[in-house]
Amino acid sequence: MGVSATRVVLLCIFLFLGMVLPGLVMQPEASLQAWDVSENDFPINSSSAEKLTFLLNYAILAPSVYNSQPWLFNVSEGEIQVYADKARWLKVADVDRREQHISLGCALENLLIAAEHFGYNCSVSYFPGPESLVATVSLQPNSTSPSDSRLFDAITSRQTSRTPYEPRAISKADLDAIISLCSDPDVGIFITDDPALKRSFLDLTITADEILYSNVNYKSELGHWLSRGVMGPRGLEAKIAQMKVVFLDVGPEQIKEDEDLINSTPYLGFISTANNDSLSSVKAGRILERFWLSATALGISMQPMSQALGTAQTKENLSGLLPSQSSMREVQQIFRLGYGKPAAEHSTRMPLADVLIAEQ
Repeated sequence: MGVSATRVVLLCIFLFLGMVLPGLVMQPEASLQAWDVSENDFPINSSSAEKLTFLLNYAILAPSVYNSQPWLFNVSEGEIQVYADKARWLKVADVDRREQHISLGCALENLLIAAEHFGYNCSVSYFPGPESLVATVSLQPNSTSPSDSRLFDAITSRQTSRTPYEPRAISKADLDAIISLCSDPDVGIFITDDPALKRSFLDLTITADEILYSNVNYKSELGHWLSRGVMGPRGLEAKIAQMKVVFLDVGPEQIKEDEDLINSTPYLGFISTANNDSLSSVKAGRILERFWLSATALGISMQPMSQALGTAQTKENLSGLLPSQSSMREVQQIFRLGYGKPAAEHSTRMPLADVLIAEQ
């Protein structure tokens, strides 16, 4: 091996170690421990603040884009404030912060379900102050709790099923039961098993994948979040996943995976709103999570698939997949729906203490 070749090899090793070692040291503390929360641990004899803080153990189990967990909470007397953590905003993949606000809506829904379960009456004020303050939840103790705890129980068992789904139908009774629990006049839900519509959605997803995975900045941002060990692989595997996305052409592999998943899916779901603004996205997130928990309670799997919302070229065509009579034309989220294998484990969560803040 010549001197120049040796230098190239040494340089590659140096760059590899330069990427891997700091990343391993700087991976944030995250674990599966948050999923072990038990309602039996509710601090019934403690202060109001401690009780409200306990409710947040359920809020942080909400799904989020890239498992970024873009939420912060402040607990005060009789109130919980929900903030967007701008440090966890995906500036490339989520330019308009739609996904971030949907994630915050999911966390808000978990919080409200948990609060009602533990005997609180809740009211929500949306965007009542600074831009980062997404919602203020006022909570008043109540003497009764809901008799039906299925949604609450599903919070700790909800997962994202990324496997192919079984080719069997969901009964109309089950679909009707899920949708009946997800009523909001500002949010529309459309479930379809139309093969032609699924084919059109697949075409849009493939186009979106081609655009996204040819964008160096998109791949760099995705690689950054992979390297943090919060999107499945952890430790050294997370750093290898980062380098694969950043340095290799993984677009064709991703397209094949998405094609297999969509082709195996008996149903697609669309959540849409009349307006395209932050409030609409938060409300859409609440309905997404409520739908997901309702499906989980019935043993039905879900996986968000929002690639087609990630590029202007494909996003503008999504409304054409909705029923023509619907006034809710702004697609907020798309998901697969069916019977799939459960994931081997939940996704990791940051400790609750890391997302508690003083009032901003």
